[in-house]
Amino acid sequence: MALPTVESPKYFLTIPSTNEAVEFRPFLVKEEKVLMIAQEAGTNQSMISAMKDVINSCTFGGLDLYSLVMSDLEYILLQIRSKSVGETSDIKFQCDECDEIIDMTIDLSEIEVSEGKNKENKIQLTDDIGITLKSPGLKEAEVAARSSKKANSIIQSLMTVIESVYDAEAVYPFADASPKEIENFIDSLSSKQVVKIKEWVDGLPSLKKEIKFKCSQGKERTKILSGLDDFFG
Repeated sequence: MALPTVESPKYFLTIPSTNEAVEFRPFLVKEEKVLMIAQEAGTNQSMISAMKDVINSCTFGGLDLYSLVMSDLEYILLQIRSKSVGETSDIKFQCDECDEIIDMTIDLSEIEVSEGKNKENKIQLTDDIGITLKSPGLKEAEVAARSSKKANSIIQSLMTVIESVYDAEAVYPFADASPKEIENFIDSLSSKQVVKIKEWVDGLPSLKKEIKFKCSQGKERTKILSGLDDFFG
């Protein structure tokens, strides 16, 4: 006689960027193994692959994951994890002021995706040349992860957000450029131009929470948690 099957509870979440309601379930032992194996591997490629597989399974294959930005995917995985393991997470971080290691329990149900600060997606680099930027999604994250051994971190980061380069004559999509052409373009940027792009990236929606704590010196401190990795110890 076959063993009975345990039914998983079902929940709903709202995707931050689209306000679309999505049904999901907690992850099962098989999906938890996928996440554990990816964490043990410790590579961006393994973690992105695990995120994709777990979200796809736990949302019943009902989402086009490649149409979503990374902040959406991180939020979805956070919600799945909170219903699977618990709505709190024990984290450790270093105090920026005194270098003390702080242990803290945070409530994952309070974590939201911050609103973006960018009013437009174009940056004028020179009088003649500008770039159009985009919020990175799963495809860009996969490309950057696969390129990690061939490119430095600056090139990886910039190639995920630059959509095209334009001048008075034409628009040049990054998707049509060769890896070498992209690398040469990024290498030609000045430090000030890179800072402009970084400021735009910092203004993108992201998982973010401000927490307050007291260090061993008895002083009140503030820490900004940002991105999925910050919310798990």
